[in-house]
Parts: sequence; structure tokens; C-alpha cells
Amino acid sequence: MTNFLQLVVVGLSSGFAYALVGIGMVLIHRTTGIVNFAQGAFAVMGGLVTATLVDDVPTFLAGLLAVLLVAAVGGAMGFVALGRRGRTTLLASLIITLGLALLTSAVHLLVFTDVPRTYPRISATSWDVGGVTVDPQYVLIACVSLASALLLTFVLRRTIVGNALVACSDSRRAAELVGLSVRSLGVLSFAVSAALGALAGLLIIPLIPLTYDSDVSIAVNGFAAAAFGGLDSIRGALAGGLVLGIAENLVIGYIDPQYQLAIGLVIMLMIISWRSRHEVAT
Repeated sequence: MTNFLQLVVVGLSSGFAYALVGIGMVLIHRTTGIVNFAQGAFAVMGGLVTATLVDDVPTFLAGLLAVLLVAAVGGAMGFVALGRRGRTTLLASLIITLGLALLTSAVHLLVFTDVPRTYPRISATSWDVGGVTVDPQYVLIACVSLASALLLTFVLRRTIVGNALVACSDSRRAAELVGLSVRSLGVLSFAVSAALGALAGLLIIPLIPLTYDSDVSIAVNGFAAAAFGGLDSIRGALAGGLVLGIAENLVIGYIDPQYQLAIGLVIMLMIISWRSRHEVAT
């Protein structure tokens, strides 16, 4: 029983990180209709940049600089992915994000090489709760993820900018008629989404060292988490990330670690299949 609980605790920590990536995907999809597969690259960039800077500056400052840098890169990627109004389809934008993800992975290889990188956790001391080891890093990941989800939900529901983002999602044409710059808001959503991805990367890298090609598994898991809520629910992405994280760690603990990525793919395919049948039935 203790082993099971330990796997669940570890799964919750990774699940919250997946949820952050998934929430970023939800934000972009709700605003632009685009599925951004470069989200995994944002997480890797945030983690690698932070791990590089911590030798020269305090960890908090390194993380802040990494998030700001990745947000700027994300905004630039959004500008490219959105393309020209009326000429760039959603499918074309999706393909562009895939291409940008591959390009970013190549840049990571050139800049950071293929050596796994990490940096120390916030505390070398863990807590023993009924025989279950709880690392303070797990708690930090959970707190940041929950705070980010609550803050983003508040912004979308209670602020002018959030209402504008939702308006773009509801009707692009109507948003343009009332004077909203759909392209600018789309770029903003990419920047915020990239910042969320960077947060996930810099929080998880002390526990799981990242390399230039870690973006594939992160993107798959993030999309699976987002798909759990239909790509339009922040709470759904949060729940999906937790389910996925726990399922992966149970597979690692009881079956075989090599099936870790397969769990994300299986869950994603099951959700998509279920939703497709449900939509056809209704």
C-alpha cells in the first residue's frame, strides 16, 4: 500500500506539470482554434535556460528570466503561426507549430547539446508522511499549477483582456467588428501559453533532467491533458494532467517504464474516440 501511495504522490507532481502544459494548449485553442504542438518546446526551453542560468544568478531570478524569454519566443511563434488573415487555415497553423517545434528542438541541440540538464531542488530534505516520501518540489509544482489555473480562470472571466480573448474564440468576425485585434490577442495567448509551458519545464527539471528532445513526450502528455477537457476547459486540463501523471507512474512502478509515453498516447486516443462517438450520437 505504501508503494502505491508513493507512486500516486510522484504521479501527482508530474501530473500538475502536464496540466500546466495542457492549460497553455487550452488557452491557445480557445482563443485562436489552433492546437499548438510547440508547447512541449516551450517547457524544454524554460527548463534548459533556467538550468543554465542558475550557476550565475539566484534560482528565482533565473526562472523569471527564463519565463520572460520563453514568453517572448512564444509570442514570436504565435505571430508566425497565425499567418495572414484569410490565407492561413487552422490546419496550416497546426503544421507551422509542428515545424517550429522541430526547429526549436534543433536550436536546443546546438545551444545546450544533448547532455541532460538539471539543477538542485528547492530543498534537499523530504518529508515522511506515513511512510510516504513527499518532496517539497512536489508541493511547489502543485501550488504553482493550481495558482496558475485559478489566475488564468479569473483573468478569462473577470477582466477586459480575458473577455476579449474569449470573444475571439466565440466569434472572430464579431470580435473584429467591435474593434478587437484578433491577431494581437492571438499573439498574446501564445506568449502567455509559452510562459505556462516554461513554468512547467523549470519546475519539473530538478526531478526529471531534460534534454533537447524531451519536448515530444511533454507535448504528447500536455495534449492528452488538454484533450481530457475537450481542449476548452482549464479545469478539464488540470484533471486530465493529474489522471495522466498517476497512470504513468503506476505503469512505471508495476509494469515497465518503457510504456510511460504510450500511456499518454492511449489516453489521448481513448478520449478523442469517446468524444467523436458522443458528438455523432448527439
